[in-house]
Amino acid sequence: MSALGILNPAGAVALGVVAVLIALHLRERRRAEVPVATLFLWRRVVPEPAERRRFRPSGTFWLQLALLLTLIGGLVRPYLEGPATAPSGRALLVVLDVSASMQAREAAGSRFALARRDAAALLAGLGADDEAMLVTADDRAHVVERWTRDHTRLRHRLEALAPRDTPTNLTPALTLALAEARARPRTRTVVLTDLPPEESGVAADALAGVDWVQVGATDDNLAIAGLRVDVPPFRDAAATVATVVVRNYAGARRRAVLGARVGGEPWAWQTLALEPGATEHVSLADPPREGILEVELYADDALAVDNRAVAWVSRGAALDLLLVSDSDALTGAFAEIVAAIPGSRVEVMSPARYAERLPAGRRVALFDGVVPDRVPPAVNALYVAPPAGNPVCPSAGTLAEAAVVDWDEHPALAGLDALQAIASERTSLLGRPDWGVPIVLAASRQVSFPFLVAGTRDGRRLACLAAELSGPLASSDRLPLLMLTLGTLRWLTEPFGGAPATIETGAASLAGPGPRGPVAGPEDGGLRVVGEPPVFLAERAGVYRVGPPGGARLVLANFVDDRESDIGRRGARAWSARAAEPARPAPGPPRELGWWLYVVAILLLLVEWLVWARSRRPLA
Repeated sequence: MSALGILNPAGAVALGVVAVLIALHLRERRRAEVPVATLFLWRRVVPEPAERRRFRPSGTFWLQLALLLTLIGGLVRPYLEGPATAPSGRALLVVLDVSASMQAREAAGSRFALARRDAAALLAGLGADDEAMLVTADDRAHVVERWTRDHTRLRHRLEALAPRDTPTNLTPALTLALAEARARPRTRTVVLTDLPPEESGVAADALAGVDWVQVGATDDNLAIAGLRVDVPPFRDAAATVATVVVRNYAGARRRAVLGARVGGEPWAWQTLALEPGATEHVSLADPPREGILEVELYADDALAVDNRAVAWVSRGAALDLLLVSDSDALTGAFAEIVAAIPGSRVEVMSPARYAERLPAGRRVALFDGVVPDRVPPAVNALYVAPPAGNPVCPSAGTLAEAAVVDWDEHPALAGLDALQAIASERTSLLGRPDWGVPIVLAASRQVSFPFLVAGTRDGRRLACLAAELSGPLASSDRLPLLMLTLGTLRWLTEPFGGAPATIETGAASLAGPGPRGPVAGPEDGGLRVVGEPPVFLAERAGVYRVGPPGGARLVLANFVDDRESDIGRRGARAWSARAAEPARPAPGPPRELGWWLYVVAILLLLVEWLVWARSRRPLA
C-alpha cells in the first residue's frame, strides 16, 4: 500500500502568504472607483447605518489562492512512497570476545577456539543473499569486517583472529552492535564470550533481542598478581628487593614453582603451596646483576598469560647534586647523606652565586626556596618550598600545617609506603603547572593541594615539593620526608631518554621523551606508540624495543588483571533472544510530486493572466 509524505515540512511556513493575499483583496475593495454621471440622485438617498463589510471573494481571488497553494505544495516536496517489498536476505552480527580470559584452556580446547568454532558455524549457515558483520571485544571494540555478503572473506578474517592480553570491556562492542541491529531489519545479533549477560555493562532489556552464548567452566588458575621492584635511592643493584604476589584462583589447593632470572642469569627458585583463594608474597633479594627481571610461575594451569611478568633491575646511579640554598642546616644534612652513598658528591652554591655563574655538566639541582630564571638545559631540577609568583611552580603563599593524604603510582615514589606519615609545619600552597601532574596530595584544615608535582618541560625532568626541608632530616619524624626527597632525586637522576618503561597491557601510558622508530617485540602489533604527546599501548605482554637498533628503549609490558585471572565460570550456557524484532518490509523508492505541482501552478498562472486581461478590456 502506498503512503503519502513530505520531505520539507519547513516549507509550510509559506502558508502565511495566504493571509497577505486576503489583506490585499480587502484593500482593493475599499479603493474601488465607480464612475457616475450625476450626484443629484445620491443626495435623495436616506443615510443608513453602515453595515459590517463582509469578505466576498471574486473569481480572480480563487485563482490566485489556488496558484499560491500549488506553489507552497511544491515547496514542501510531497512524495508518494512505493509499495513495500519484503527484504531479500537475513543479517547476522557476531560479537566475539578476544580478551585475555578467552585464552583459558578447557577440555575441548581454549575458550576462544570454542567461541570461534561457534562463529564459523553461524557463518556457514548463511545464504547467498545474507549479510554478516564481525565485531571483536576486549578492552574496546574492534570492527573486523563491516556488512558483507562475501562469506569466504569473512571466514578468513575470523580464522586470523587471536585473543589478546587485555582486559574485558563488552560495553562498547555491544553498544555498537545494538545500534547496527536497529538500523538494519532482520538482524540476528549473537554474542560469544565467557561472561554472563549480567556482566556485560548493558541493561537487560537492551539485550532482549540478543542471542548470548557463554563458553568456559574451569577455575584452575594460578597467577602472578603483582610484581614490584624496590631499590633504595642511589644504591647498586645488589640492594634491590623484588616482591612477587602469587594468587590461587582455583577452588582446590595448588602447588607451583616460582623462578626468577635477571639478564638471563638464575636468581631464585621457590616452591609454593597455596590454598584455594590464597595469596602469597614472595620476596627476592640480592640479584646477581642488573638487567631484565623475568619472573615465571611454573604451574600446569588453564591460563598461561598471567604466569609470567617482567621488570627492570637497575644498577643505580650515584648522586651528583647541585644544592642551591642559604640554609646551613640543609647543607650539612646533605653532606652527611652524600658521605653515606659511595661515589656521590654535592656542590653547594648560594642563590646569589648561582645567578652569577651557571654550573656546567649534566646533574641534578635542588633549589631551596628559590626558582631562578635560568637553568642549564642538561640539568633536571627539584624546587623545594617554591615562593609565590614564580614562573615554574605555581604557588599561592604558605600554610602553617599540612599533611599528606593521598598519592599515585609514580617512579619517584617507588618503594615508599609511609607517605601518610609526612607532615609539614610550613608548606607552600602549590597549584598545578601545565607541564606536570600532582603525584602526592596534601591537605590542611582549609584546603587540599598538590604536595609533590612531577613532569617534563623543554626536555628536562622537573619536580616541585611543597614542604620546607628544615630541621634534622635524619630524625624519625622527618625520615619519611627525607625518603620522599631522595626518591624524587633518584627519579631526576635516571637516564631520562632511554630509561626502561614498565607498563600494563590494555592501558595507555605516557611514553615521554626518548627514541622513536620501529617496534621490535615478541609479536608484531603487540605494542603501539600513538598520539601526541606519545603514549605506549600494549596488547601483548612481553619485552619490546622501541627505536633504531643500538639506541632502542626497553618497554616491559605485563598482563596483571585480577578480574581476568579469576576465570571460574558456572559452565557453558546460552540465552536465546527473548524479543527478536519482527522483520519489517522495506519501503519502495519514493516518487516526488513537487514537479507536477509546479506544472499545475504554471497553468493556473496562465489562466489567471487571461482572466485579468479580459477584465481590463473596455466594454463595447
